[in-house]
Amino acid sequence: MLNEFFTWWAEQMLQLVPARLTSQNDAAASALLIEQVDSAPMRVALTSRKNRRDRALGQFDLEVPDLRAIQAAIRNQSGPVILRLPVSSLLDREVVLPLAAERDPARVLEYEMDRITPFAASEVFWAYTIQRRDRARGRLHLRLSLIIRESVRPLLTALEQVGIVPTTLEATPGEGGTRRIDLPQAGVRRGRLMRQATPIMAGLCAVLAVAAVALPFVLQSREANHVEARIAALRPQVDAVEAARRRIAASAAGVDVIAAERTRLGDTLAVLAAITDLLPDDTSLTDLTLRQGKLTLNGQGGSAAKLIGALSTDSVIRNPDFSAPVTRVENGHADLFAIRAEVTPIK
Repeated sequence: MLNEFFTWWAEQMLQLVPARLTSQNDAAASALLIEQVDSAPMRVALTSRKNRRDRALGQFDLEVPDLRAIQAAIRNQSGPVILRLPVSSLLDREVVLPLAAERDPARVLEYEMDRITPFAASEVFWAYTIQRRDRARGRLHLRLSLIIRESVRPLLTALEQVGIVPTTLEATPGEGGTRRIDLPQAGVRRGRLMRQATPIMAGLCAVLAVAAVALPFVLQSREANHVEARIAALRPQVDAVEAARRRIAASAAGVDVIAAERTRLGDTLAVLAAITDLLPDDTSLTDLTLRQGKLTLNGQGGSAAKLIGALSTDSVIRNPDFSAPVTRVENGHADLFAIRAEVTPIK
């Protein structure tokens, strides 16, 4: 229990570290900017940004690299390393989640990535931005930005071989607004900072251990209450997300059932199109019924006897026949008819 308490204390102390030492997202102040200028041979242009002022460091060949020149160019460089990519490598799409997912959208997106995109989470570098919250409908609107890992892997590998490890991918769509995606190395730097702070945290833990000896029951009760409160607070959001996933799955199952029935009983729109094309212009319908693959037509026309032959020419309609005697209307210019037929299932 003491280890968990000390871990919590270390996290609180880490929050006191200035944001400039831990954040990798402030690309405007100081950074090393990389942009590919040619792919055969692979060449990149390096730019140093300090205090929001850019200075070109030159262009360098990565296939036959001059390591001394590259190392000299980046020797005094600090801050994040940003790899600028063409907008063609960026994929953007809107994603709508239940509002309950607002507590941890990243976890939900990672779990659902292969459902909402053609890729698994492990196949892409990605980031999200909250666009708006629709509290009336309980929806959270996000913009998901993706870059396929394989598309940038050769460039990342070549950069690593000359000692440059990008921390952020950057692309700027034509409509404006820069998309930035942090690479896993950004998390590695944060872990390195945690390891550097370990000796200091160990000293604090020793001091706190002395105090914990005098107050063991108080600390235990406080920690247990804290954990129970967090579990209780998260339970409604977790339940809401699971309920949303069940509704989505049920909706997908319903679509499959409808498709199966259309395959078994026939496509209504296809039947209507076929009848519209086959019936003569002087023929009108007063009733059309399609149920369980059985088609019924009632109406009047100039020559009811020709309708059976016309309907028989289409592959959608099978076995047309009169279901009642044909009668002549009083003016003698039209026949009243009732026809039944079968509908061909979709193959």
